[in-house]
Amino acid sequence: MTWKFVSYIGSKPRSAAAIILTLAVALVLVSAGLALELSHFGRVPYPSSPTILMSLVNGQVIYAQNTSFGLKNESYDGLYPYTGMKILFRVTYGGGSTTYPAEDFGNQFQLSTNITATVYQVLMTTSWVDASINITDSAGDGAFDQGDTIAFELVPLKADMVFTMGLLWTAGEGGAAMEVSFVVHDGKLYAWYSEYLSDWYWPYLHD
Repeated sequence: MTWKFVSYIGSKPRSAAAIILTLAVALVLVSAGLALELSHFGRVPYPSSPTILMSLVNGQVIYAQNTSFGLKNESYDGLYPYTGMKILFRVTYGGGSTTYPAEDFGNQFQLSTNITATVYQVLMTTSWVDASINITDSAGDGAFDQGDTIAFELVPLKADMVFTMGLLWTAGEGGAAMEVSFVVHDGKLYAWYSEYLSDWYWPYLHD
């Protein structure tokens, strides 16, 4: 078989040149693809902060508050009551984004009655996604602190759809703010402290 192929090439040099050129181009393309795959190997597609207690459970994204991180105010060292809290929510997908106006964070009357409570709140209804949350005050102390959770219901929860939550506490000296973004990629949840919403909280803290 090899002898016949060599004999064929020898009898038709133009065809041989075309075959060799085709093989060379194919080799270059395969090599380029392999190099591209190797260049992406081990690269993390999104940031990830280990201090953010966030998990993906049965299609829901669950955020758990950690008193050591998140809402911070150097001049205030106490609890952050639900009263006066604001939330801003944004979704980004396919190069576009939608941000809904800031509103009160949950039903603050229910969350501030010093009993364990779970409050449901709709964040946005768009052509991209319907987003709602269940806020649970696990200690029943009326403050957003250790162990309190926010369960996000995102329908549909598409891969590479980036969600950003801004939280603001307006009481105390100067207030406090936090911004967290999260996304699902290849079935894995990534979450990080972000600064996409800019100074949205500024009007609530200053006249």
